[in-house]
Amino acid sequence: MTAVSIQPAEQGPSQAQALSRIAPFEDLPDAVLSLLSDQSETREYSAGQTVFSLGQYDGAEFLVVLSGALRVSLTDGATGAMLIEEVSEGGVFGLEIAIADPDPSTFQQIAVTAEKDCTLVLVDAAEFKSLAANRPSLMRNVAVFLSSQLVAQRFRAMGAQAAPEQRVYAVLLECVERDPVSGVWAIKKMPKHRELADRAGVDEAAAAGAVAALIQEGVAQRNYPGLIVNDMSRLNQLAS
Repeated sequence: MTAVSIQPAEQGPSQAQALSRIAPFEDLPDAVLSLLSDQSETREYSAGQTVFSLGQYDGAEFLVVLSGALRVSLTDGATGAMLIEEVSEGGVFGLEIAIADPDPSTFQQIAVTAEKDCTLVLVDAAEFKSLAANRPSLMRNVAVFLSSQLVAQRFRAMGAQAAPEQRVYAVLLECVERDPVSGVWAIKKMPKHRELADRAGVDEAAAAGAVAALIQEGVAQRNYPGLIVNDMSRLNQLAS
């Protein structure tokens, strides 16, 4: 496994310039960007490398993806179901956690892995909150960024209520398991269309159509009696 490459905050000017292209930090004064860079460090990870193992993330920093992509996994402790989110280039993971300062137990089911070779900036959460409290321009940018995310999530949720296939995908997501050896995401035994329809609260034709659409799009493929999931990030998007 390739070792993590760490570039310390002394390389601030280039790091500050990179941060200035990320949504929450666009159009900030140079002085604020410089202070933000002083509280950060750049790290590089190879595809497949663990950034935070399960239970390791504690909210002490948030991650800015300068290049590449991250895969964030959240395991439901009650059901064992796993939700997968991809944070692509230009994205930010954990900013809302850094601001809200929730109970640390919230993070125990989170794991973060490099989906592709990536360059990250890790920003110290406590120092960031202190800086934002004294820099109105930074706090305004963060408020706008988080508000836009909330609006997007709300409209996705409204859409899910109107889309039966999304309820089907949510049920399928609960059935997905990852093979510990091959790393392949799969449903070992697919529910019958009638059972799938009942669990999703849709008719049988909608359940069958949703599964067929997944296969047609290449998100999944048949592997009787189950289903191999080729793109967990896409399935998670369709289900949320």
